[in-house]
Amino acid sequence: MRITPTMRALALMSATAVVLAGCDGRGGDEADSTPGVTDDSIVIGMTAPLSGPLAANADAAKGFQAYIDSINAHGGIHGRKIKLIVRDDAYDPAKAVTETTRLVASDKVFALVGGVGSATQLSVYKQMNDQKVPTLLLNTSLDTFVEPVLPYVSLMLPSTKNEQKALITFARNEYKKAKVGVLLQNDDIGHTMTGVWQKAYGDDFVAAETYDTTDTDVANQIAALRRAGAEVVVFLGSVKFTSLGLLAMQRDGWDVPRITQSTGFDTSVIETAGDAAEGIITVNALKPGDSDEPGVAAARDILKKYGKGLGPNKTAFTGIANGMVLEQILKDAGRDLTRESLMKAHDSLNMTADGPWYGTIELSAEDHEVLQCEQLLRNDGGSLTPVGDVVCP
Repeated sequence: MRITPTMRALALMSATAVVLAGCDGRGGDEADSTPGVTDDSIVIGMTAPLSGPLAANADAAKGFQAYIDSINAHGGIHGRKIKLIVRDDAYDPAKAVTETTRLVASDKVFALVGGVGSATQLSVYKQMNDQKVPTLLLNTSLDTFVEPVLPYVSLMLPSTKNEQKALITFARNEYKKAKVGVLLQNDDIGHTMTGVWQKAYGDDFVAAETYDTTDTDVANQIAALRRAGAEVVVFLGSVKFTSLGLLAMQRDGWDVPRITQSTGFDTSVIETAGDAAEGIITVNALKPGDSDEPGVAAARDILKKYGKGLGPNKTAFTGIANGMVLEQILKDAGRDLTRESLMKAHDSLNMTADGPWYGTIELSAEDHEVLQCEQLLRNDGGSLTPVGDVVCP
């Protein structure tokens, strides 16, 4: 029997459950205190793929750190500086379990915030919720994290259901009865999104080709989609493999409309794929980095000052948004900071569109999806041009 990363993660989770159960991130003399909080500091943790096949997604952690550095430079929140500990999970579920255990049991973080990646966060979120460790603003769009809503878990990005609905509505209107083929990442979120397209297109859905994150090329999958008669290609994967797919289509001389879900597109796709990315349609809850809107300009300024060379790409902006939302929640939670006061503030959060995102943010105990409004965008000569109006559920 082949041992999959998910099976390894489940086994390791079982082995570490005893470590986490009963400690709630604290131990010994700290049993009566709030873990990760002192008179002058708050310790926050997250895991992200700092290495491995999806290392480009680490820009979310870097953007988050840049915003936290900005907060600390201005005195912190209620007199406390924030310390962010980022552990590398290499987009490996088993390693995510190990590093999350380390963050909670050894580093004694106050909360987990901004964790990156569906497969890795799936391996830990239920256990963290059971231990009442806030696991917030996850950088993934998988509906599983918020359906059903768990009291200590929230999703930063628009859910798969809402995002794919916006893209499918556009495709149906723009390309009428065109036959659709999908290139998907071979994981839960890839298959979930593909299922939405299959249901919407029925007989007009002609093929689905998968890739693994260890693959180095997707030329064979692209060729298979062409042979199947796809007249529109949909990319349901990461930035790296969207770029590889676009380049494979260009080499093959295959020019059909292309659509990508949000996590598969940012400025690095334009830089890597060049002309092969011309005209691609995407959707995003974060505004383009070259926008002159005040919220975007402020985000660019933070990256310029604190980002250590990090460019204003969509992934980095996600980290900035993580920081802005966390800042407001911590302010609302007040000086007497506990995990309970944090979640009370989280569940009553109301923010305007002053950040680099579309629409407003309104959370409740029944709604833990942070960003919900999105804009369809087209790559025109390296710039992302809005298509239609902002879409909100």
